[in-house]
Amino acid sequence: MAGKIDVRYQIPVDVETAYAALSGEQWAPAKAAALNDGSVVVSREVREGGAVTLVVSRKLPDGVPGFLTKFLPADGRVIQTDTWEPAVDGVRKGTWVADTPGSPAKVHGTMRLEPAGSGCAYVVEGTAKVSIPLVGGKAESLVVQMTQKLTAKEMDVLRTLVT
Repeated sequence: MAGKIDVRYQIPVDVETAYAALSGEQWAPAKAAALNDGSVVVSREVREGGAVTLVVSRKLPDGVPGFLTKFLPADGRVIQTDTWEPAVDGVRKGTWVADTPGSPAKVHGTMRLEPAGSGCAYVVEGTAKVSIPLVGGKAESLVVQMTQKLTAKEMDVLRTLVT
């Protein structure tokens, strides 16, 4: 069974303003500066209708338990690919994948920006599956917790960028 990721953040700007920040070239440098996670843009492709695929390399978050470190890449980096689609009825939707080469962890999901109150909501849903006998379930719970903490920190960065 996979661990479930489900978070929702209120952002005090409209969907397109938040989208421009999350999918823009300055997203990785802003995260690197604020989170000290070494985020760098690997590639950014703008497609028809303003859709964007953004690939960012970053360090794994601090606090990875010792029993998991032997399953992680030696360079301690993860490649995250966010694929945003064109806006439909004022909503931006996309998918995300956090790829940790050589790791038994598979972490991926969906994201969306939707109008909410005087701003918008950023909703991230996903699953964390760790294929390690005996400790996979515990590892999945930890990955879910780390992902939720990371997205909360990223939302602080986003709010700083857009306000």
